Amino acid sequence: MTIRNRLALRFTGLVSAILLLTFVSIYAFCWYFIASDFYRRLDRKANTYGEMLIRHRLDADLIRQLGRMRRDQLPQQKIIVFDGRDSVLFATNEAIHLTVSPAVLATVREKKQKEFRQGNVHLLAIRFMVAGPPGESGQFVVIASAENVYGNQFLRQLLFALVCLFTLIAGLTAFSGWLFAGDALQPMQQIDGQLGHIFPHNRDERLPVSRDADEISRLSVTINRLLDRVTESFRLQRMFVANVSHELKNPLTQISSQLEVSLLNQRDPNAYRQTIRSVLDDVNDLATLTRELLQLSQINQEDAPGLLTDTVRMDELAWDVRQEVQAINPRYVVTVDLGDLPDDPEQLTVPGNKTLLCTALKNLTENACKFA
Repeated sequence: MTIRNRLALRFTGLVSAILLLTFVSIYAFCWYFIASDFYRRLDRKANTYGEMLIRHRLDADLIRQLGRMRRDQLPQQKIIVFDGRDSVLFATNEAIHLTVSPAVLATVREKKQKEFRQGNVHLLAIRFMVAGPPGESGQFVVIASAENVYGNQFLRQLLFALVCLFTLIAGLTAFSGWLFAGDALQPMQQIDGQLGHIFPHNRDERLPVSRDADEISRLSVTINRLLDRVTESFRLQRMFVANVSHELKNPLTQISSQLEVSLLNQRDPNAYRQTIRSVLDDVNDLATLTRELLQLSQINQEDAPGLLTDTVRMDELAWDVRQEVQAINPRYVVTVDLGDLPDDPEQLTVPGNKTLLCTALKNLTENACKFA
């Protein structure tokens, strides 16, 4: 999966989670408010019928007639009044059958009020206290029940609207996040294209750096520094190859010259042995030089102190270089002037790699002889 798609998915997931939490909170709040309001309406119904029937002792048929004339009737509304002996004292809407156990009535008399449901019907039972005749209990239970049709319909419509709105917003968020992620990653794509143009043909070119001190500009600066190091490594590699070729050319030329001279005329065995011995020395020197150069090409910064393994006498090294240079070309004249040598021989020694120091000094001397 690309970074663009991952960013778009994460952005969409975050916004969707916040949106879902918000919509769930809205739905829960509306459900709680509608349920509480409906039970408050049932409470008013129960208290109204209790006042008319128990406190004012109106006729039951008159109460039923007044109830049918009211316009604030709830869907499937039913009122039941129980006396102190749990007998039905009054009921409306005989077509609706509700089951109320004695345990529920006992709970209502103990806690004064109880809210419960039977299927889709909401019921509210309240305790109604009046002073009755001697020997008759004054604890009545009034139950008001109805279906919250309009509230349930509103909640269904609200749920449908929230689901549609959530889907729409989530889709728009995903599309917008995908566009914004592409816009944010566009500089990265430009850098990728520019790097493809730079390598391998235009190593001297560099990425443009904007004046904005943002992450992209800092990345461009870092990549340009890396390109500088890569270019420098290529330059050092070419220089190393050229130096190796130069160092290998002289011993090989010397070996070839000695062998060609030996083949020009018939010589005695001692002369051949001397030539072979000289060639063998050159081959050994060539092998040593090759091994040292190979080690040099494989070292890093931490391994560099490992090259300083020899204690080299510079005066002796100067005489060895003079001898090797004159052996390359007898016409070269090399003079070693040591001047006033110190009394302490240790002052003439340096830590280093004898083979590499000899190679460097020999190259300097040979170039001086060539261009003097």
